Amino acid sequence: MTNATDTSFKVVMINPNSTDYITRQLSQAASETLGSGLEVEVITSHGGPPAISSDQDVVDAVDPMLRTLRQHPADAYVVGCFSDPGLAQARQEFDAPVFGIAESSIRVAQSISPSIGIVAGMEGAISRHTVYWGKLGALDDIVGEIACGRGVLDLESEDAYQDVLAAGARLQEGGAEVLVLGCAGMTKMADRLSADLGLPVVEPCRAALQRAADALSSD
Repeated sequence: MTNATDTSFKVVMINPNSTDYITRQLSQAASETLGSGLEVEVITSHGGPPAISSDQDVVDAVDPMLRTLRQHPADAYVVGCFSDPGLAQARQEFDAPVFGIAESSIRVAQSISPSIGIVAGMEGAISRHTVYWGKLGALDDIVGEIACGRGVLDLESEDAYQDVLAAGARLQEGGAEVLVLGCAGMTKMADRLSADLGLPVVEPCRAALQRAADALSSD
C-alpha cells in the first residue's frame, strides 16, 4: 500500500468475469486514463463466469472476485462490470475505497446533464439496472435505457457498433443530453460514438478510474 510519503497510488481494476478479452478492453480504458501519480493494474477473476449477463451471473461473480482482490493489495479498487457485482461486499471488506463502473458513470453523467441516456447490452439487463438506479437515487435523471441487443462478448464488430449507434440515436431523440455506455465491452466505442452523435459519452471504466484518482489525490 502507498504511504504518506509516496507520490503515486496503485489502483486495481478487476474484470469480474473470466474472459481475458474483456480484461484487455479494461486495460485499454486504463491506458487512456493514466496520469502522473496513478498506477493501474488490471486483473481477471478467473473463477468468475465467462460473461455477466444474468442475475445469477452477478451472484456467481462475487465470491471469486473477492478472493482475487484479496491477493492484490491496492490503494483503491475498481469493479469493472456494469452490474457492479460485489461492490457493497467489497466496500465492507476492504479499507481502501472501492468504485463500481456503473455507479461512477452515472455520477459523472449527472455532473454533465440531468438528462441521461444509457445504452445497455441485452434487454434482460435493463430491469436489473433500473433497480440499481433507484438505489442510487438517479431514476429522475435517466430519460431512457435502450438495449443494443449485443452481449458483452459480441461487441467487437462494425455491425455491433452500428447497433450501439442506433440505440444512442434513439436515446438522443428521446431527450438524452449525455450517454452512458452500459457494458464494459463497449469501452473502445466511446470516442467514436460521441463524434458521430455530437453528444458527450461517458465510458464507465474511465469514469471509475478518474473518480478513484480524484479520491486518492484529495486524501
